[in-house]
Amino acid sequence: MPIFVAGHLTRQPGADPRTLTFALVDVATTGPHPEQGARICEVAVVRMRGDGVVLDEYATLVDPGASIADAESHRSADVDLAPAPTFAEIADDLLARLSDAIVVGHNLEFVDRFLGAELDRLDIALPPVPGLCSLVTCRVHLDREEHALTEMANLLTGEWPSGLPSTLGLARAMAGTLATLVGAAPEPLSWRGLAPVPLPAQPRGTPVTPRVVGLRRGSEGWLATLTARLPYTVDPPRPRPDGLRDYRALLARALTDGRIVGGEAADLAALAGRAGLTQATAWQVHEEFLVVSRAHAEADGVVTATELRELQRAAKELGTTYLIRDLEEAAAANRARREAPLRGWRVLPVGDSAEVTEAVDLAVEHGATVAVKLTRTVRLVIVDEGAAADPRIARATDLGVPVLTVAQARTLLADEVAAASGSPAAAPEEADDDGPHGPRWHEYWRPRELTPAEYRDRFGGTLAAPIEVSVEVSVAVEGSAATGPAVGRSTPILATTTHAKSGCAVVALVGGALLAGVVELVRQLIV
Repeated sequence: MPIFVAGHLTRQPGADPRTLTFALVDVATTGPHPEQGARICEVAVVRMRGDGVVLDEYATLVDPGASIADAESHRSADVDLAPAPTFAEIADDLLARLSDAIVVGHNLEFVDRFLGAELDRLDIALPPVPGLCSLVTCRVHLDREEHALTEMANLLTGEWPSGLPSTLGLARAMAGTLATLVGAAPEPLSWRGLAPVPLPAQPRGTPVTPRVVGLRRGSEGWLATLTARLPYTVDPPRPRPDGLRDYRALLARALTDGRIVGGEAADLAALAGRAGLTQATAWQVHEEFLVVSRAHAEADGVVTATELRELQRAAKELGTTYLIRDLEEAAAANRARREAPLRGWRVLPVGDSAEVTEAVDLAVEHGATVAVKLTRTVRLVIVDEGAAADPRIARATDLGVPVLTVAQARTLLADEVAAASGSPAAAPEEADDDGPHGPRWHEYWRPRELTPAEYRDRFGGTLAAPIEVSVEVSVAVEGSAATGPAVGRSTPILATTTHAKSGCAVVALVGGALLAGVVELVRQLIV
């Protein structure tokens, strides 16, 4: 029995999808047919508001209790699954992230079949859950020969997905694609389908085993990429103590020379998965490492230049430079004083007006010191207009020390600073000109969305017209006190097909079953 009742993102009137919550799901499996015993071996969910704000992420390998039939294409071996939880252990955590959301898959029927089979094994029954097939959505609105997820993500976001072939990388690609469709389509899109429903789940916080793949050093270092490949989990489970110990030990060894190389990064990625780290717990480990290193450097009360350089290299690799910013600022201030253009200048103010004080402050800012007495080492005397009779002026003239008014002093100081720095004036920035055209993908926007007959002719599937259900509902927006508009919903019913290119399998309701289904859907909407 299918879990999901497919809806549409349509150009017809409906609910504003920006006010709804979507759960974008991708699964990897041990084979193509759950009815032949194939199991889920990896799953990821990106929970996102329709306006593109990511609310939560979840990702883990899953112990299927069986070997992977196509390990080469899945790029995962049985050894990778050794510390992974079973589906029974993560079912509640997974359902909690699908609850009160529209579930999205780029082949929703595939996700439906495997989730349904896993839940059936656990005797878990769900109410009808609203679903959206992003593959069908792209086909209906975009006139392209290829609608594969990676192609659609690149077309709409301008970037190729990262972190592939992990399920989290694919779920994130779906999220970016959907957010762009909802937020930047040439015509507004509306949701027509079931309202999100709560699902029976008691989150258990089972340790996860995320798969970290597609590492790149990038401009921010290996560990920044490693952390970004982990799920952004709002309420992360506790890491496994033994895996966490191994990760910390390897991190310490890898940073002995102040830098991490590719082989070390790959080993750390594997240990991060075994430890069950998420973005939050990985950042915590990295921060703790640098805090301990800093405490060691400060133990004698002085952080030497060598110790600061070591801390800077470690902080850059860990992505935690903010934890030593005060040390860097203090070192920069000391260096600026040593290298200041007015270093060695002694300036004597004569008078206490605000103008004299400002001129002296300018000199001090660039390395000068304030003289208390007039001696031969004074480089400049700055005189207030009302202090012309001060005897120090005549004394300074006898000693050959320049005596300048405030305006003259400011000009001299500015010239000295400019000459010492030798920096040319910055050229004005040119304003970006994106031109009058919209995003490139708008070129492929169909003049109108495909009808069921047109969809069948092009892709082989049967997409039935929506069955109107005149029920008004109020949709609560996650992360906001606002509610969505009360609008009439429609429940699109898709007809079953065996065509190989149908993408999303569909449910056929005929005769009395059709009437019964509509009645049940109305009951669910009202409840």
